[in-house]
Amino acid sequence: MLDLWVSKAMADKLLLTGEVIRQKWKAFADRAGVPTDEHISLSEGWLSRYKVRNGLKQTKHHGEAASASPQTVDKECLRMQGLIKNGGYKLRDIFNADESRLFYAMPPDRGLADKQHAGLKGKKVRLTYLFTANADGSKKLPPLIIGKAYKPCAFKNKTGEQLGFIYRNNAKAWMMATIYQEWLLDWDKKLRREGRKILLLQDNFSRHVIPDTLTNIHIENFEPNLTAHVQPNDQGIIRCFKAHYWAKFIHQSIDLYEAGITPTHVYNIDQLEGMRLADEAWNENLVRQAEDAVESALNTLEKTGLLQHTNRMDINELLNPAVEVHQVFEEMDEDIYEAVMDAKRVWEESAKSGEVDVESDAPVEPAPMCNEALQAALLL
Repeated sequence: MLDLWVSKAMADKLLLTGEVIRQKWKAFADRAGVPTDEHISLSEGWLSRYKVRNGLKQTKHHGEAASASPQTVDKECLRMQGLIKNGGYKLRDIFNADESRLFYAMPPDRGLADKQHAGLKGKKVRLTYLFTANADGSKKLPPLIIGKAYKPCAFKNKTGEQLGFIYRNNAKAWMMATIYQEWLLDWDKKLRREGRKILLLQDNFSRHVIPDTLTNIHIENFEPNLTAHVQPNDQGIIRCFKAHYWAKFIHQSIDLYEAGITPTHVYNIDQLEGMRLADEAWNENLVRQAEDAVESALNTLEKTGLLQHTNRMDINELLNPAVEVHQVFEEMDEDIYEAVMDAKRVWEESAKSGEVDVESDAPVEPAPMCNEALQAALLL
């Protein structure tokens, strides 16, 4: 389980340390019911051997960018340029898609964000957004939004489509292969009607499974560990979106405070309100001044007395909250444990039902290998 977790964490651009690896070993052992007195020592020697076995090296981590050499980046840029030139794609027909989580109700106040206060909604309510835009900035697709509930209370028995959103749901509010494929096929159908073919550049996230039946979308994955260097969404478009969102969110909180709403309630926002604010932010011109707008909004919030300077989050904390990484770790634990157990059951059932009808000439399908069943389970 740990090997699979590490492999997936690396593919999904998460920062790994020796302590994280040790904690994940313990977490999986506890889930599997291994008694504490049977845990291995997880010594420095064990960790060193584990790193060698899995090809892990110590690198400075500044997003994903630190793990790639300039020569490798140049090579990938040349590869992408060759694809574009050989395909005859114009800038308007080159698109990039990438996901990001939005903790839409998180206050910009460490004192509130790190504690539960009566009347204050939890900071962990979130949505996943898939943002797609083309290279010349002339087209931004409506974002695909993924939440937990099919019809959240804020929707008042309406669907996301009835409210004007492309909205899907699952228990984790996260991208799944089935959701991604459905979105791609729907876009491909629209492009066929327009008689238009496009190039879609994406990272190698494990849930980005490409359907076999696409006709008008040619998809290319960036090489692993190069996304931060060559993917426009990863390089700033999403950051600008979040800056616009938080500027709007903070100004709305100030308006509520000035209208007499108590301080513990000014950050309360339901899912539909968050989605509408995000829609406004995505439709803004995504320019660098967005971060200045956040700083200005935070300054105004501080002047009202709602935000103490010592508790004020800086812009990096607000746009890339630590809770996002922690929650990804928690959900990966659960996903992988469930996938391993599902794969184990599939493998055992296949082995048990391996009887062959001796009178049949039909070829016998071999039982899936355990690792094959595991990979299939992770895509569900």
